Amino acid sequence: MQKKREAASDFLQRLGQFGKTGDTGVTRPVYTDAWIAAVSWLQKEAQAKRMAVSVDTNGSTFMTYPGSDSTEIIAAGSHIDSVVNGGRYDGAYGVAAAYLAMTDLYAEYGQPKKTMTAVAISEEDSDRFPTTFSGSKHYAQVDETDPNLKDSDGITFEEARSHAVSALPSFVTRQDQPLPSEWFELHIEQGPVLDTTGTQLGVVSSICELKRFNVTLTGQANHAGTTPQHLRKDPMKAAARMITALDNYAQAVGEPLVFTVGNLTVEPGASNAIPSRVTFSIDVRHPKKAAVDAFETKLNEEIASLNKVDGHIDSLMEPYPEVVMDKRLQDQFSEICEKKGYSYQVMPSGAGHDTQIMNRQAKTAMLFVPSRDGISHSPSEYTAPADLERGIEVLKAQLYLECY
Repeated sequence: MQKKREAASDFLQRLGQFGKTGDTGVTRPVYTDAWIAAVSWLQKEAQAKRMAVSVDTNGSTFMTYPGSDSTEIIAAGSHIDSVVNGGRYDGAYGVAAAYLAMTDLYAEYGQPKKTMTAVAISEEDSDRFPTTFSGSKHYAQVDETDPNLKDSDGITFEEARSHAVSALPSFVTRQDQPLPSEWFELHIEQGPVLDTTGTQLGVVSSICELKRFNVTLTGQANHAGTTPQHLRKDPMKAAARMITALDNYAQAVGEPLVFTVGNLTVEPGASNAIPSRVTFSIDVRHPKKAAVDAFETKLNEEIASLNKVDGHIDSLMEPYPEVVMDKRLQDQFSEICEKKGYSYQVMPSGAGHDTQIMNRQAKTAMLFVPSRDGISHSPSEYTAPADLERGIEVLKAQLYLECY
């Protein structure tokens, strides 16, 4: 009788010891000592399961069962790094799910027909260097990270990368990997929808279009007590009106459009002075590009209608375009849920994931499990053990259909 494998929750607890902060927090930015220890531990675990283990130039780990009939690669995974004082589940669950599903399949059915690879992407969370998705961009062969980028200590990306990869176990093959034909990613939802509705699984249809802006409104600083209201050039009040107008617009459009003002700076920032300048950020997301573009048009209209203050908009980043999952693989996830009697809903992802990069080169599909209270990037991040196992069970069925 086959020995029952380790529970996903226990696996994540063990992985969470690397970079542990407090009782449940994790701090594991890319290429740090905690990252090196976590990746080394994972590679040793995979070797013990008779997987071929390799690491690419950027430090992503590939744990592979070669196919008997085909070199076509079916890959699944997520990222191994974390934000500062994050939780045990973001990214790590997708790595654990791929590893546990594949080792289960190998133990039960032996060698797959198609090559089956669990991937721990080196970096997605961008907490150390001013970049993001450096691991999946390298793996997908779509972009390379500037080696001269520096962290807060002045260490370059290249220095950190070279040190970290060379510190990994000597038994691991150093080799960039060929592209997969299919990519799967399991992830905690990082939102409250599944938890609030009591739905067991989310079948992801798309990853939202994302744009970020910085809005600067410039007026005239003056004395708070001596300047009449009608003579003020107050950028703070103009900002308040603009944000309210944008919120009213978003409410009228309705979900799933979301926008966020997450940063606001007031200069000079004195309680007895009318501000001279106000700067605030805007993050806007929707599954459809047209909806994000329409919001941007509304933002420009608000800037054009300013009175007594000046305003301009800067883009904070290149927009991340909407990403649509492969319809066959998405539907297959839904069919598996139905056959197993699991409740699910088809939903877009408002958060970014490695899948949106892999989508440029492979057919992709994603599955969400609930996040308690929708919390993520926090030590309070939590998904119940039964939910973790349910997601792995569905991924395992998907991989069986694709690889066996």
